[in-house]
Amino acid sequence: MDDDQKKISLPEIIMLNLYVVPLDLIGLLLVFIGLDDFGIIDILTAPVTQFYFRIKGAKAGADLVASAIEFIPYVGALPIKSVGMNITIYLTNNPPKIMEKLSAVGAIAKVKKV
Repeated sequence: MDDDQKKISLPEIIMLNLYVVPLDLIGLLLVFIGLDDFGIIDILTAPVTQFYFRIKGAKAGADLVASAIEFIPYVGALPIKSVGMNITIYLTNNPPKIMEKLSAVGAIAKVKKV
């Protein structure tokens, strides 16, 4: 896909990262000083990113898994949400070309051995 045909544009990616990354960093900082956010940061990020990806028509499986992992106490302090969100963005903008691979395998399978 070209840059102008991607489902999620660069300004949208920047805005999402400006929202999620600082919240992940706050969670990491809280753990370093011995505190927990009690899921508040997760409640602020999970619905926003899931709603946004659903509006854009993206398959947000990686983001959903990252959001679920974030709800585990102290494990959620890691920047899992940022990683999951960016994986979802990458997979949405660069979908795997499974159909091309399947047709190539089908063409190889049709070759008759003599």
